[in-house]
Amino acid sequence: MRARKTALFVALGLAAAVGLAAPAAAADTPTISAPASRQGYGTITLTGTATAGATVELYESAYIFNDFYPSPDYATGGYVTTKASGSGTWSINRLLDSGFRFYVKVNGVESRRISVAMGIVPSMTLTAENGTVNVNVSADPAQPHLRVHIQRGANGVWTDVASGYTSDPAAIYGATLTGQGSGTKYYRAVIDADTENNLLKGQTESVAINVGSGTGSGGGETPSTPAPTTPSTPTVKAGAVQFSKIQYNSPGTDTGSNTSLNNEWVRLTNKTSATINLKGWTVRDAAGHTYTFGSDYRLGAGKYMYVHTGKGTNGKPDTKHRYWNRTGYIWNNGGDTAYLRTASGKSIDSCKWGSGSGITYC
Repeated sequence: MRARKTALFVALGLAAAVGLAAPAAAADTPTISAPASRQGYGTITLTGTATAGATVELYESAYIFNDFYPSPDYATGGYVTTKASGSGTWSINRLLDSGFRFYVKVNGVESRRISVAMGIVPSMTLTAENGTVNVNVSADPAQPHLRVHIQRGANGVWTDVASGYTSDPAAIYGATLTGQGSGTKYYRAVIDADTENNLLKGQTESVAINVGSGTGSGGGETPSTPAPTTPSTPTVKAGAVQFSKIQYNSPGTDTGSNTSLNNEWVRLTNKTSATINLKGWTVRDAAGHTYTFGSDYRLGAGKYMYVHTGKGTNGKPDTKHRYWNRTGYIWNNGGDTAYLRTASGKSIDSCKWGSGSGITYC
């Protein structure tokens, strides 16, 4: 029988009573700064100050989660650190796929927390024949469920002629505009801001097209590497998809209810720049309990999804959620290992933990 939670002990207000040392002086507090935003998927440079020669540890969180963890070093398998220079400065380059939050820690002292937004860079292609215009829009970063507006302009006035949302997981939007008349018309794509992910509004340049018969294309007003317009499946390497967070001990009392079971889950994140199809992949625990992705599940570049232990409808409340449909808990609170394998049995990632807080970031 696996161990479940027992009790939580909290020590309160003892520092003054036992004469513990005062916190580090303000002069020893590290600093951090970064650009307020960047356009599309890519790298930013974080900079700051710290005690000369000290080790600087980077912590991060996707903006939407606000759950900081040591920044994984995907090249070495460790965590991102650097050394402050002799003059007390440091810098770190970090790849962003959405809005993010950061802070650094030096000798146990934390800097302030900062956030970096990401500007959406849409790309648009048009084809036209006999007054009908076909529009295709892709978003960078490749974020699903972004609100898209296709606008037609005349004399500097723009009017929506179609709207919808980028698809999951490909982050593309298509529309067919009928009754567009004849001659040259001007179109642009606008994608609304996504405040949950700290994504900023973006739009393409205006594109002229002869709606009788023609083609046209346009990118964002600040160009960036365009997002893929169709899903692709790369040669999958170890570490391409990773356990980025596991709630192995559902919060509260373990009643065994379906709600409690579904509060036990694993989060998988695609760490590559291409969509990966998880069809046939498996998640299993150390005891061999196995969940299989029995149908196509395309996990977009930089995107995440959850596998819940309990019963539910895949795709509810949104496409990021799938269900194991178990009637008992899977993950051991006192220690367990999660394994991720492809349909052919290739090992992609694993996450091992001992007893702890109920959550691990692997």
